[in-house]
Amino acid sequence: MVKKSFTLIEMIFVIVILAFIAIGSFNLISKLYKRNYIAKTSSDFEYFSQQLSDQLSIFLYNRIPLSVIGYNGNNFKYIGYIDENDNYPIMEWMSELSEAKVGKNLSGFADLYDSSKPTLKALDFNSSFINDVLHNKYNTSDNLDSLTALIFAGTFDIGAQEVLSDYNNSFGWHGNNHNYVFTISNYSQNGNNCFLSLNNTDSKKIYAKFYLADSAYALALGKDINKNAACITNLHIPDNEIDNTLFLFYNYRPWKGDTFCADNNGNPEGNVTVLAQNVKGFKFKKVNSHLEMFFTFFKSRGDINISVSKQKVVF
Repeated sequence: MVKKSFTLIEMIFVIVILAFIAIGSFNLISKLYKRNYIAKTSSDFEYFSQQLSDQLSIFLYNRIPLSVIGYNGNNFKYIGYIDENDNYPIMEWMSELSEAKVGKNLSGFADLYDSSKPTLKALDFNSSFINDVLHNKYNTSDNLDSLTALIFAGTFDIGAQEVLSDYNNSFGWHGNNHNYVFTISNYSQNGNNCFLSLNNTDSKKIYAKFYLADSAYALALGKDINKNAACITNLHIPDNEIDNTLFLFYNYRPWKGDTFCADNNGNPEGNVTVLAQNVKGFKFKKVNSHLEMFFTFFKSRGDINISVSKQKVVF
């Protein structure tokens, strides 16, 4: 006798078996997807964190050491005075115009024997070349007397130690005085050298080595800045991503009364760029003469939490 069809019990049995196979396959595919997602995201975070560390190393290499501060939107403190219990999530510093330090265009040294306050004889100082660098870097027609200022390196190349006696009024940070940042009123090229007329040099020590500062920089997470500032809204970052976005602010000059463009206070100026996203944490501290920075990248999807941390030392 030939059986022409399955019985109801047989069909139910087959369906049950197929259901178990389907459930098992789904769980396997789900686990494979999670494993692949975790591996890819972790790999991306490792790459982004290394890229971020390398970029910041380049920026911070040209910092003026004593100018580095922590800022919390209201107050600031020299990084060397910040301890574990302080809350200064924004890091700021002033940088020298390193792009002009090629050839004999910006040596960073002065002839003190041929200088007389307020005029400083800057050796191997090519004002025309420096102006060209500034024009190209900031897309402006302003020259060095408007965009730069001198900060003396002091005895140990970190800046004049006198600034620590009244740090708040040394660099012009956040509306304070800039007693140790010397603006340039005019300049006169003389062969390879240049005579710079400096402001505010009375009763101040001058040194043979100087930094030609052209901008301040700020490093901050979106949660610690004014997210409604025009320079931030123009980036069109989704609201649910902005808090964990790491920004770099530049092209502002505290010695002129400026602060970064997303500050809640003062006279916001300058530009901003996005350095990284999905940055859950960012910390920094000074150890001896170098900086230590800590980054944590974090991403969550459902029950998957992925975190990658990176530490970077900048000399």
